[in-house]
Amino acid sequence: MKRLLKIELHKVRNNRSFKVLSILYIIALFLISMGVMPFLQWLKNKFAEFDAEQIDPTILPFYEFPDIWQNLTSVAIYFKILLALGLIYSITNEYTYRTIRQNVIDGLSKQEFIWSKILMAGFLSAASAIALLIMGLITGLIYSSEISVALIFEDMHFHLAFFLQLFAFLLFTQFIATLIRKPIMTMGLMFLWVMLIENGLFLWGQVKNQQWVEYFLPVKSINSLIHVPFQKYAFMEIQDYIAWPELVMVLLYGGLFYWATTRLVTKRDL
Repeated sequence: MKRLLKIELHKVRNNRSFKVLSILYIIALFLISMGVMPFLQWLKNKFAEFDAEQIDPTILPFYEFPDIWQNLTSVAIYFKILLALGLIYSITNEYTYRTIRQNVIDGLSKQEFIWSKILMAGFLSAASAIALLIMGLITGLIYSSEISVALIFEDMHFHLAFFLQLFAFLLFTQFIATLIRKPIMTMGLMFLWVMLIENGLFLWGQVKNQQWVEYFLPVKSINSLIHVPFQKYAFMEIQDYIAWPELVMVLLYGGLFYWATTRLVTKRDL
């Protein structure tokens, strides 16, 4: 497994599109983790300029332990598209430049090729979760009004959920890229599915009061694992935990996309 991951990292090292998108993703994580309080302080100064000193956005406990973990992960997951686009370029280049065929000729089996991609998705997901955890810990220690070991570790399971959520979405991305094999067409289909088809079916289900529809929409199911918690600052009820049915759906979809990708690669002529 270590050998396969090394092969994959070597491939993406010289992939300019992958590197640019990865850098943008890292910047996004940094801004989410470190940039919210400076932004709120800027808003406070702006309100002061208009004689509205009573409005103080900095009182929002975005970085308070343990709320910080759900706050960060629920926002960071929306930037997963940057990693997904990087993987699309990585996988479609294998078919465009026929490196997958050359890998098989050189002794890499189709199953090992698939596992190299799976390991890459897992590596990116784990690295993202760890980076977000470290940056969140730093900002939490700086801005949290109350600090204790119990508060710091409370709700840290959201990072494991973030890893699973991101990993399942990257498996979905790999399946689409393996199915289409053309970068522009793959990105077009992915955006069409996520933005139009799934949202359209989801809205139809809401209008018809058919809540079960959401469970048959893979990206919606994956995104629903961590709920956005900011309504609580307006004294609205939120889901501040990981629900077992939603976790099971993420695992099922991850397994389904792995199986479908494996079938495509093993049965298709390279």
